[in-house]
Amino acid sequence: MGIFDTVKEAFSSSGRADFWNDLDNISQIEAAILASEHRPQLIYKHSSRCSVCFFAKKQIEEIPETIREQLDLYFVDVIGWREVSDAIAEEFSITHESPQLLIIYDREVVWHGSHREIQSDMITDKLREHL
Repeated sequence: MGIFDTVKEAFSSSGRADFWNDLDNISQIEAAILASEHRPQLIYKHSSRCSVCFFAKKQIEEIPETIREQLDLYFVDVIGWREVSDAIAEEFSITHESPQLLIIYDREVVWHGSHREIQSDMITDKLREHL
């Protein structure tokens, strides 16, 4: 695959891996928090209007499969599901940004970052601390 195909795929709206769970309802937030008692939960806030978001999403998707299998990954479309995004910010007292990634374990945000802080190697290291 050439560089232009890679860029096209990164910006395609359908270019989302099948392991993502949509977080499109406020009631799902509490379910994710409860699930964090047993396994890490990743919540990724994405805007289709932001080019940095597409690269951040790609970094998350590069987390090794052996790690991804041990957690749940949630995708929040901050444009379409703004009330969900706002509720997450309020629940965890973290200012909204996009892209933004939250790692939740045992009902607490153990790490969060945005923009260029979202790097697959660093995220993998943080996750290994809670697996």
